[in-house]
Amino acid sequence: MMNNVHDLVASKKTLAEQDEMPLFAALVRYAEQEVTPFDVPGHKMGAQMNPLKEVLGEMTLRMDVNSMEELDLLSHPQSVIKKAQELAAAAFDADHAFFLVNGTTIGILAMIIAVCKPGEAMLVPRNAHKSVMEGIILSGANPIFIQPEIDYHFGISHNVSVSKVKKAIDTHPEAKVMLLTYPTYFGSMTDLSEICRLAHERNITVIVDAAHGAHLGFMPGDLADPISAGADAATISMHKTGGSLTQSSLLLLQNDRIPPQKIQQALNMLQTTSANYLLMSSLDVARRELVLYGSKQYDELKPIVEEAIKTIESASNYEVLKASYVKNQYNQAYDWTKLVIRVNGIGLTGFEVYKLLKEKYNIQVELAEGYVIMAVITSSDSKESIDRLVFALKEIESRFGKQMVVMSTNVTADLVNELVLNPRDAFYAEQELIAIEDAAGRISGDTLMIYPPGIPLVIPGEIISKEVIQQYHYYCETLGNVLTETKEADHITVIKENV
Repeated sequence: MMNNVHDLVASKKTLAEQDEMPLFAALVRYAEQEVTPFDVPGHKMGAQMNPLKEVLGEMTLRMDVNSMEELDLLSHPQSVIKKAQELAAAAFDADHAFFLVNGTTIGILAMIIAVCKPGEAMLVPRNAHKSVMEGIILSGANPIFIQPEIDYHFGISHNVSVSKVKKAIDTHPEAKVMLLTYPTYFGSMTDLSEICRLAHERNITVIVDAAHGAHLGFMPGDLADPISAGADAATISMHKTGGSLTQSSLLLLQNDRIPPQKIQQALNMLQTTSANYLLMSSLDVARRELVLYGSKQYDELKPIVEEAIKTIESASNYEVLKASYVKNQYNQAYDWTKLVIRVNGIGLTGFEVYKLLKEKYNIQVELAEGYVIMAVITSSDSKESIDRLVFALKEIESRFGKQMVVMSTNVTADLVNELVLNPRDAFYAEQELIAIEDAAGRISGDTLMIYPPGIPLVIPGEIISKEVIQQYHYYCETLGNVLTETKEADHITVIKENV
């Protein structure tokens, strides 16, 4: 791939092309016409005044329209959507790009369904997102879980190591597909280039959940994005770090291992037929902004973040996760835009600091865990916004900090649950609802999940261990709830024992 803003923008012709926003421009043109709509949506381009129009404005509702000839059709793009997707593919140095309006979740489901047949083995990190587990259920794949690197000091998981991936490939020659998370939720990046090389030697297709890596190819330095690293397909959440509207993502495809028509077919099965044009046009705009300005913005941000880290740690018991630490301890790269701050050294949990930041300083960080909080930095941040976070953290330590270190055995899961039933078979098996206290040793028919980050404690087909139950209670006590498929508190769905 191109270095930084991609070498592609060195070409004046290509730069001029990337300055275009074909879908966004067509949508604005349509909204500015004096159209009398007798199609859906029923608000008729905001014809009536209501609270939605008062807050969002007339133009927003005029741009919320239906598919038509001049605005193209997402399920069968021929004109402006096709052109916008081609520009997105060029921006990320991919062969094909597909607009997603149901988030990266739908891209992950489509990738899995397109490449993995029922019963085929798929290598997966156990700290994969819930959507990956759902893709496994939908496809009927047999998951082979790889344990990520566990960081007990920060209380989080990093990426899977190359050595563990190589062992999994050697141990399971039947594997047809490998799914990797890159970067992880907390910003760690394994040597994806080497893993792709190892996988492709065995004719294993590599697909990537790159939800948190839309910005990687536009940053200073040598951080590889998944396409340049050799992945066959990757789904990126442009709305997370790329600047588009929430729920809009891109699925990128390269090489010929996965036919593009297979991806399109899978997306058409899964994605709405009433694709939202505000979401799609925001992808058009965000792609342009990243290509034209992303590199400069991240160049300017990096020293600001570095100075902020020094200030946070100065005369303090905070500790910030850094690239040098991740490299030395786990031999992985690290995305510095994920500001992971270890707060248990000031005698508070991450959950307590998260709450204090919001209630006392009106600062919303991305998430909390037992030992850490995480703030996501994007090109939309500034010295002023980052300084506000730094000030609040320093004041929290001085006002609320305690002379102790918070420690808990429940912060980090370090065991892979035993999978005894294919997740799809478990999903369709006869089930019953029981108290979670009585569930140890039973086969789960449910997913227990903390969101964010959306990594399940247990999935259908896994044995529910005592450790899972302990973690469930830990998160219920600290967060207030754990997401489950059942609506009854402190209960879980399990497979009936005669199955």
